[in-house]
Amino acid sequence: MQYQLSLSYSPNGLINQSTTKEMKKITYAIMLLTITLGFGCKTNNSNLSIHVKDTETAFIYDAVYPVSKTGRLKNYIVKQLRNDLPVDQKVDTTVKLPDGERVKIKATEGALSIYFDKQHNSAEGFIKIKKFTDGVSEVLSER
Repeated sequence: MQYQLSLSYSPNGLINQSTTKEMKKITYAIMLLTITLGFGCKTNNSNLSIHVKDTETAFIYDAVYPVSKTGRLKNYIVKQLRNDLPVDQKVDTTVKLPDGERVKIKATEGALSIYFDKQHNSAEGFIKIKKFTDGVSEVLSER
């Protein structure tokens, strides 16, 4: 049988074998941490944040979503509002819906904000906008 013992030298003298094993463990832990952090930073495109505020006077819908879902969102908006909003660009406009209601929409790639003034629109219009934003949430939640 052959046994191999590797010893390393340092300026202070001889480093024993257990210290070498500990250094290897630390090195592996650092490598694993680096890989994990790198992977986590690259896969954060699944982050979705939706905030809804419904008061007596207004309905506000804010969403921050992965940029990769912009195309699906744009298709949904075109289909539902019959308006080709360029949500992949900076948009800040008031949209007149087919039934006459007005809704304020701000959008950029990865963010959407909808403001519906309940005092200047009908209850029926509010129900439509609520259904529309529920659909937006579904589109943004799809994998």
